[in-house]
Amino acid sequence: MENPYIYRGPVRDPAMFFGRRHELNEIAAFLRGNQSVSVVGPRKIGKTSLLFHLMRPQTWPELGLGLGGEGEAGILFAYLDCEVLGESGHEEIMASFASEIAAALEGHGLEPEPALEQAIDSPSRLSFENAVRKLNRRGLRLVLILDEFERLSTNANLDVNFFNALPAAGRSQLAFVTASAMPLIQLTYAERSKEILSSPFFNIFAQLFLGLMPEREAMQLIEEPARAAGAPFSPELASFIFSLVGGHPLALQVACFHAMSTPDDRTEIERQTLLELTPHFQYYWHNLSPQEQSALRQLSNIASRADSDTTLRGVLRDLAQKCMLVAEGESYCYASKLWASFIAAQAAPQGLVQKGGLLTGTRLGTYEVLELLGRGGMAEVYKGRHPRLNRTVAIKILPPSLAAEADFRQRFEQEARAVAALRHPNIVQVFDFGDVEGTYYMVMEYIEGTDLARHLRDNGPLTLEQVRPIVQDMAAALDHAHGQGLVHRDIKPSNVMLQPQGSAPGGWRAILTDFGIAKILASDTAATKTGMMMGTLNYMAPEQVRVSRHVDGRADVYSLGVMIYEMLVGELPFRGENPGAIMLAHLQQPPPDPRLSLPELPDSVALAILRALAKEPEERWPTAGELAAALNP
Repeated sequence: MENPYIYRGPVRDPAMFFGRRHELNEIAAFLRGNQSVSVVGPRKIGKTSLLFHLMRPQTWPELGLGLGGEGEAGILFAYLDCEVLGESGHEEIMASFASEIAAALEGHGLEPEPALEQAIDSPSRLSFENAVRKLNRRGLRLVLILDEFERLSTNANLDVNFFNALPAAGRSQLAFVTASAMPLIQLTYAERSKEILSSPFFNIFAQLFLGLMPEREAMQLIEEPARAAGAPFSPELASFIFSLVGGHPLALQVACFHAMSTPDDRTEIERQTLLELTPHFQYYWHNLSPQEQSALRQLSNIASRADSDTTLRGVLRDLAQKCMLVAEGESYCYASKLWASFIAAQAAPQGLVQKGGLLTGTRLGTYEVLELLGRGGMAEVYKGRHPRLNRTVAIKILPPSLAAEADFRQRFEQEARAVAALRHPNIVQVFDFGDVEGTYYMVMEYIEGTDLARHLRDNGPLTLEQVRPIVQDMAAALDHAHGQGLVHRDIKPSNVMLQPQGSAPGGWRAILTDFGIAKILASDTAATKTGMMMGTLNYMAPEQVRVSRHVDGRADVYSLGVMIYEMLVGELPFRGENPGAIMLAHLQQPPPDPRLSLPELPDSVALAILRALAKEPEERWPTAGELAAALNP
């Protein structure tokens, strides 16, 4: 008896393709409307297998696709693996497109198209568009499938002119289906992204995330091949396999393969499956950022805090999107038993931040660590005390992974000294900084009160009269720092402390925290490799999204504008279902007029906010103080 569970790459046998009905129907619905689709999913999740199945003629009737009959428009699929186009030029790639379409015509027994031959022999934008139009007139709508799209998007020979040359759906009956591990906007997020993203090509895609298989479909993959091979798994063994590896299609193939060999020895099935999957797990692990690794290690301690920690919630959401966690209601769990075992075996970086990161009861230099105040995606904050001065302080602990950077100490000390030199009533004072056994920390003024994010969460939007003094305080802090040559880069409500003060307007004094932290963290090489940006995505200025080499104080003005909008309206101006959609909104979506939600808002205030949210820095308020002044009557 042959073992049917042999696939470690794309599934080419239609009898071994199971599930994905929802995804196939969604793609088909888009294509019937000539809508391009971007399929996004992590490595080995089955993107190529899905595309192969989409192109199979026996799949078309149930999806409402196909070549059509007499007088009926049909869809012609052509597939390209972009891995082979990684170093090609414009004309060579256009010729490849035309060649694959010609091959698809021949494969379906259709008449050749002379215009395609011309596009192959004399490749150009015009010859390719002419061939597409000729095929459209024959009643054929084209779908060009671009697998491994990462390779094409990082091709140094291509620029915005190439992507502009790909006909948009509005000009012809041509749709694209791309497959990649990251959303398209993140693939083009590089120093040249401002130019690349200006192409209309990146505005024509609907995004579809390919994740873990639901249990019902996973059980089909587990049970049906074994049954067809004449060696059905018992219900108990099938349940064991699903609990072992979850809904990951590659892991299911591996576990089922070993279960066919030793169906009565579950210990051996688990051992052999883990042995084969470990290299894949290691690949996934080493491509995670330090904060993602930390979140996975500490999942049992942190998952319950996600509701009150927006940064942590984003990290957990991203890990679920990468198929490393599974959302269960309001909480998260590991995607499988074997993945949980692998995580448990990963040692935390050396240093003090271990055992869940809890340092309570220890000492950092001369400071006593008293209690954990909060934990974000990349740092922890503790209440501490200087025993000789009897001074209560806040101690921010930076990620231990930073210690591995050869020149980090110099960068850290340079930035920390600059921040410590700031003296302003609306900027939290930095008293000290240092490192102990590779753990870097900053000692700051301890502020009694709550942060603005928690206040908004507990009380809802603020009135304009409540917002004005907060903005006045923030503007004063930012103008002072900008005058010293420092840009905050991470303005957001959780970095604004509200200290009760009866004599102050509104009853509190707003104090800005975390100056320099975003820049210090973004200097981490590991973070840079995984695409970490300096700031928090919901509040990030377009030039930060583009990873511009020059970011000045006007980026903080933009972030302050986002925060003002949120304080007044009760929601963010730029939202999306995933990080890529949020980045694209910052880059391209016009800022919403707050008067749509608050008709009573004075026109001058609304216009001041909209100016702060301008895409280009030179179109914004030059200073935060000018923005604050514009909010006053």
